[in-house]
Parts: sequence; C-alpha cells; structure tokens
Amino acid sequence: MIRFSLSLDLATKIRKTLLSKLFCTFTTHQKVPKMKKILFVAIFLITFGSLSGQKKVLSESIYDGWRTIESILISDDADAVLTEYKSHLDKSVLEIVIKSRGYVKEIKGGASPEFFNKQKFARYLVKDTLYVIDLKNGTIDSIGVVKDTESNNESSFITFYRGKMNDFHIKYTDASGTLCGREDSITGVLKSIWLNREQIVVLTKNSYLITVNLTEKVLFKRDTIYKTERYIGEMSASKNGDKVIFFTSADSTGKLGVEAVMLEFGKRKGGVKFSVEVKRTGLNDSLLPEGTRFNIKKGITFSKNNDYLKFELAPLNDKSIDGVAKKGKKTSASKDKPAFEYELWRWSDTLIPSQKRSLDGAFANSFKCAFYLISGKLVRLSYGKGVFLMTDDNSPFGFELDSRPYAFTELWEDPVPKDFYFIDAKSGERKMLFKSFIGSFAVSPLTPHIFTFEPDSRAWFVTDLYAGSKRIISDIIPYSVMDEKFDKPQPAGAYGQAGLSLDSRFFIVYDEYDIWALPIKDGSGEAFCITNGYGRKNNVKFKILNLSSTRGQKDGIDLKGDILLEYVNLNNMNSGYYKVRCGNDPVPLLDGPYKYGFSRRLGDNYFVVKRESFSEAPDYWLTDKNFKLIRRVSNLNNQLENYRTGNTSLISWKDGAGSTQTGLLYTPEGYDSTKRYPTIVYFYETMSQDANYFYTPAPTTSTINPLMFVSRGYVIFMPDIRYEIGWPGRSCLNIVESGTRYLIDKGIADPSRIGLQGHSWGGYQVAYLITQTDIFTCACSETAVANMTSAYTGLRAGAGKPRMFMYESTQSRIGGSLWERQENYILNSPLFFLDKVKTPLLSRHSDGDEAVPFSQGLELFLGLKRLGKEVWMFNYKGDGHNIKKREIAVDWTKRMDEYFDYYLMGARKPKWM
Repeated sequence: MIRFSLSLDLATKIRKTLLSKLFCTFTTHQKVPKMKKILFVAIFLITFGSLSGQKKVLSESIYDGWRTIESILISDDADAVLTEYKSHLDKSVLEIVIKSRGYVKEIKGGASPEFFNKQKFARYLVKDTLYVIDLKNGTIDSIGVVKDTESNNESSFITFYRGKMNDFHIKYTDASGTLCGREDSITGVLKSIWLNREQIVVLTKNSYLITVNLTEKVLFKRDTIYKTERYIGEMSASKNGDKVIFFTSADSTGKLGVEAVMLEFGKRKGGVKFSVEVKRTGLNDSLLPEGTRFNIKKGITFSKNNDYLKFELAPLNDKSIDGVAKKGKKTSASKDKPAFEYELWRWSDTLIPSQKRSLDGAFANSFKCAFYLISGKLVRLSYGKGVFLMTDDNSPFGFELDSRPYAFTELWEDPVPKDFYFIDAKSGERKMLFKSFIGSFAVSPLTPHIFTFEPDSRAWFVTDLYAGSKRIISDIIPYSVMDEKFDKPQPAGAYGQAGLSLDSRFFIVYDEYDIWALPIKDGSGEAFCITNGYGRKNNVKFKILNLSSTRGQKDGIDLKGDILLEYVNLNNMNSGYYKVRCGNDPVPLLDGPYKYGFSRRLGDNYFVVKRESFSEAPDYWLTDKNFKLIRRVSNLNNQLENYRTGNTSLISWKDGAGSTQTGLLYTPEGYDSTKRYPTIVYFYETMSQDANYFYTPAPTTSTINPLMFVSRGYVIFMPDIRYEIGWPGRSCLNIVESGTRYLIDKGIADPSRIGLQGHSWGGYQVAYLITQTDIFTCACSETAVANMTSAYTGLRAGAGKPRMFMYESTQSRIGGSLWERQENYILNSPLFFLDKVKTPLLSRHSDGDEAVPFSQGLELFLGLKRLGKEVWMFNYKGDGHNIKKREIAVDWTKRMDEYFDYYLMGARKPKWM
C-alpha cells in the first residue's frame, strides 16, 4: 500500500518511479482503470508534495511521542512555570521554567508538582522519590523515597511518610534559612493535618494526638494533647487553625459510642507552652434520628464561619461503611450453592432488575447534617431521596430533588420530573417547593431566593422562600430566553444564567446573543441589557467571564464597574474577550481565529488563557488584566513544527427546499482551489461550534481524526445536522447530500472519491444514508443502530436502562413510542432498505458495547451479507462503544486509513479486505 507519511527524499523517489511506470503504462497499452489509478497517485504525490514544501505528513509514527498537558502551575508573579506533559512513550515529563533566570529543565518521569512556602519552592515526584526545587536559583534537592507528601503554602516545611513502620517525617527545605537541613520523625503515625504554618497535628497508632511545633525557638517540640483508647476518625481543622474536630467511637465500625470531640488551642505563652481545651460538643449517639448512624468514614468538618459542624449519617444497616472484616476460614455454607438462580421481572415494579443493579444506594446511604455548637441542635438537611444541594455554608437553605416518584416512567421519559424540596438550614424544617418540577434552576447563596426556568412558560421566575411568593421576571426581555434551536422531542432549556449581581439586586440571564440584568424584587430597579444589544446586532454570543477561584461557583457581578465577557463570533467562530460598562457597547480586548478558554487569575496583574485552533495545539498564554498577550507559557504547539496541517472555514449552502445550511470545511495546507480533492464527510449533530478545536494526533477511540487526514491531502466536510422531529434519517439525508453536492459543484470534492464516516448516532446516520443515496464512494459506520424497532427495547448495558427514552424523548428524535409511531421507526431504520445499498461499508461494533447492543451491528452486517453487499465488520472482542485499549485504537485507526486510502486515494487494497 502506498502511504503518504513519507520523508521528502523517499516521496521524491516514489514520484520518479511512478512517472517511469506511468510512461510504461502508455507504451504497453495496459487497461485503463489501472492506468487511471497509477496516474492519480503519481500526480497527487508530485503536486501535493511540491506544494507543501519541506513539511512532513502527520502519521502514526508520532502517536507514541505526542505530548499533552496533564497539569500546569504558574506562580502569581508569572516567573515560575511547572508543566507536566504526558505521552504514551514518556508517560510524564515535568518542564520547569524560571523566566528571570533563563532556567529551563525537563525532568523525565516528573509528576504531581505543587508550590509551597509562598511559591518560593515547589515539590514534585519521580515515581516514589520526592524532589524539592528552590525557585529563586533552580537548586534541586532529592529527599528520597517517600509516601503521602504534604506541604503548606505558607511554610518552608514539608511532610511525608517513610518505611514499613509508617514513620512520619517533617523536613525544613529552605537552604538559606538557619534551620537548613533540619528534619524530625515520629514512628507509627496514622494521620496528620496542618493547623497553620507553625503547627501540625498527628494521630499515632496508640490513639495519641500530638502537636509538632515548627517555629525556630521551639523547633519540633512535641506536645501530647489528647489520649484515648477509643478509635479516632478523620480530623479536620478550622480555617484559622485554632480548633480540631474528629469523631471517636468504640471501634472502627463506628456503630457504638460515637461522639464528636473538639480541641481548642490557646496561644503559646513565652514561646514554650500553650493551652489545649478538650470540648465535648454534645454531638453523640443520643441525638441520632431513628434508624441512622454516624458515617465516621466521611469524617466531620467545620463550616466556613465555624458556627456549625458538617457531617453525614447513614442507615443503621448500611454495611458499606463498616470496617473491613478479618479474613477467616471458609465456612461450609459457601459450598451450599443453589441448584439454579433467577431474577423476576415484574411489570408493576418501579425499577427493573438491570436498573436495580446499577442504581441501588445511589443516594439512599447519605444524609447530610449540620450540628450547631451554640444551641447543641442536630439538623438533618437531606433524607437520601435524591441530589442534595447547598451552594454555600452560609446559605439559609438546602435543596433536595427527589425523582423517585417518577422512576416508573423513566424508562421512556426524559427529563424525569422531580419533587423539589427546600430545607431551612437552621431549623431543619423541610417543605415541598415544586411538585413534578421540570426545568433548570439557580440558587441565591446568601438570600432566600431561588430562580427557575420553566419550559412550559418559556420564562425565568423568582421564588421568595420566606414569603412563598413567585413571580415571572424575564417577561420584560423582548427576545426569547429559551433555546429556540433545540430540536429534541423534550422541553427546551434556557440559554443560561450568570448568577446574581454583587449587591444581590439583579439576576443575570442570557438570550441567544446578549446579557440581561433582571430585578429580583418589585421596585428594586428596571431590567436592562448589559451588552446594549451589541451581540444581536453583530451576530456575536456573549457570556460573563467567571473569575471565581472556586470551581463551580460564581462571584457576584459588579454592575457599576467594568465586566469581562467571553464571546464567540457566530459568523466565523472566532472567539476571545470583551469588556463592557453597563449602558455602553462592549469593547474588544482579544479576539481571533482561535478557541480561547479562561484558565485562571494570577495575583493582581495577570490572567492565563488556553488558546487552540485546528492547526495550533492548545497552549497556555499569559496575559495582562486587559487580555493583552504577553507570552506563551507551554510548548505543545512546537510539536507541529515542520508538519503539514490545514485550515478550517465555516461554509453555508442552500438545501433542496431553499433553506440555508451550515458546516465546517477542512482543507489541506497548500490547498489549490483549481483542483478537486478526495473528501470524507463526517458528522454527528452540529459541528460548527468546534471550528477551532485542535484534534490531538492520536489513535482514535471512535471517529476519524480530521487533522491526520487533512495532513495527508484529504478535504474533510462536517455539516451541521438539524432535525425534524420524527424524521432524523430524512433530516440528515437532506443536509448531508445537499452539502456534498455543493462541494462537488464548487469544484472542491472529486465526485468519484467521497467517503462517509460516523460513530454511534453518527454511525446510525451513515447506515441510513447509504440506503438512500449512492453519492458516496465508500462509507464507515461505527457502533450503529440498524433497526430502531428492535433497538427501542434494547438495553444500554452500562446503565442497565432500556433505550426507549432515546427514541421517545432524546437523541433519536422519533417523539413517540413504537406503537404510536410505528411508521417512523420503520422508515428511519436502515435495515428495511439494505437492498438499496450500493456503497461499500466498513463497520466496527464490538460485543462489549455498553451503549448500543451488539445485536444491532449483527443485524446491519448480516442483512448486507445476505444481500451480497460489500461489508466488513470488526468485532474487537470484549471492547466497548468507545475503544478502551490503546492497542485496539491503533489497529482500528490503521484499518480506517487503509480503507479510505484504497477507495479514495488509489492505494493498494489491504489483504483483510
């Protein structure tokens, strides 16, 4: 087989050889088909090779060494950068850069970097060996083989364990200090926590709690602060380190005699002594609700303001939290195996057996609780009925969403309704807020309000939890706040929300383009558009940039100052950042043909963003507070040097009905608009949002890799599929076929060399398309549904859930049951029209598929085989929906390359075909 991952010299030799063969072909009058194939390969190698200059083709040879970023640490002054790279070949490589010293060093095997001592030092591991680097001068100190390393950002000390006796070591690491090289150890330590930069508390095997002092005057001074013969659970320290809390119990199971003990520390007097007061909190077994026990494995912690304790309860009979039983001799009972086993599937049961196996105990064994130290009151916050949410320790309410009353219809309904409860965090009073709730919501962290988007009303509401009042707040917006392009047979969601204003007077929501501030209370102000309508006027989508350092949380938005925005230009998918002051048009700060992602804020002066595009690997960049690029701080993109990549563009065309459709077109570097190219059409649903996504060169776990194919001279076309409910196959056919014909008409795609590829939902659509059109030269379908009538009652083995909901409510978009819309199920199923297929098909469907039953792959293959159609199916034994093993990924990638190269590039037919 002729491959295009050749060196320049080798490609030149092949071109000369092929030209020689071409000359012989004309003089010896060989058959025309063979002559054409050789002619194409020769011309392609000559033209594509010369147009692309000296650059190489991306091939499987780079897979093993290609690096990705596992983690990156950047000091607040942006001087020190520690980047952990990963590759299949090297596993991990740690690059350390100290800009002020021009220091760059790569540590093979380096991993898990962490700053400490006010970011003046960093630690990392090479396998089990601990190293410390002084970031002032680059000096590296090897500590040795260790376990469980910890450090404090304010301290020069690090801690770790060593040896079979679990010796706990504390080492001073600052070579410039007077304590240079000092180290201490304690034998038999089970657990340790930092109180502050000057003190550590350790728990020993004999249930002693010992503090270790880290100040210079009394370095390593130990004080035994608590002794007991009872079991001590996980310890937690208060935010300022003046208290420690833990559970004690009669034994490690935590079934008997559990109580919470708090140690409160006074200040050290004269640098030597300090006071420790043991406080019996009053939290013990006597306060437990009936049928529950403390989950001492989860421990107990302080709330943010130390005014209550947080912990969990579990059912009394929950064995999952018991201590591990000692192994003993097998009893004779183990020999008494039943003659047979069965499970009963009853029509009236809420959950079928396959669901019970995967869902049992999901929430039922976890009850969140609070204990108020001053009043001595235990408040139960959750009841194990569903997801529990409490946005902030200081929030006046918690919320629990219970979908169990609707589990019977979950087999075919999505989303599943939920009974929405709110719990007063102080009193424990629990009330139902909404019955059968469907929609989205946001909770005010500090005020008694909850915001709900309700699809039936297409609007946002605010509910005052104290007053019990509810009112609509988004009706003032002249545009829809509901996603109008949503095309599944279920309620559409909102465009989203950005939380509260800093003064908690406004709730911030999005329409399709712009951002709106909605007053929470009557009379608290008027609604207004934060972005002044700029997004809608310019076809730009804005979102407020979340600068919170706490993952999942949103800081209040200051409507009186500058607001930072992230944006996407829907005309070309460029992205970047703007800033806006309410009442004015947004001002651009950074934009371009890239996908930008905000990473973090560094101190008071810098931001870090991640930038990528189809032809640029994702690297981290340092910017100032106005997003002016300062420098690149990682080097993934260096790997693309001297390799051919390509370009991407957003294109549009008219389908048969005259409607405008869109998609992405990927073209090779050196693309010549006067030539036609071999083309592969790939799709799933909508693809344009990924115009600037970088596809890492790696063996595929599912779909084709556009970058790899474009590098080899292919054009890749990714149309956006928008669906008519009930007719997903017909919708796909209309868009894909019209888009493909557009490429032919424009002289881009060679009509005799067009391939088709899709995986999962895309795989189904590929299988359907080849029953309806013969425009494609070849097709590749992975893990496809062939027969919707049988797949409807199949199981998603991974979740144990029947697939009915997918057809009635979600991705498969039929919009009704098999008996309500029987014609739709049949007419959308490739199986019933396989006799119309004229296109060769390569299929992958493995017998371990946990999403689409393997039987679907068999129906597709056996139907085509019976009809005498060209089809090849790979079943990687035991593998899943997405490829799990790298070896399989490498093999499947090679098979797809060979398959498409044979049909579309004129390469030799592989033996397996």
